[in-house]
Amino acid sequence: MNVCKTCDSAGVPGTGPLPWEIDATTEALIDRVAAGRMLELRGDVPLEDMIPLLESELKYTIVSFVDCLDCERVLFWGLCVRGNPILRHADRSEIEHWRWSTVPPRRRWARK
Repeated sequence: MNVCKTCDSAGVPGTGPLPWEIDATTEALIDRVAAGRMLELRGDVPLEDMIPLLESELKYTIVSFVDCLDCERVLFWGLCVRGNPILRHADRSEIEHWRWSTVPPRRRWARK
């Protein structure tokens, strides 16, 4: 498959032990959605809320599926309290088969 300038460039490589820079990659995805180049399909929370929820440590994994409107592939962005972030292309059917779990009430983790 050809390289997509929109989704294949969304991941910002980590400079330390993590494969992806969490803040920069999340911001890149948010920027592409805001620019109309990508679309949030489904997630535990909106992209903007993934890092605050992660930092709260109230939910072990936080995921988001984002559609690239340029190449029509889906990106999976997953964060884990004690694990590496995962950014990869996913099959659309994975969205419906994902084991979605309850998100703690927003008042317990959202930034004021």
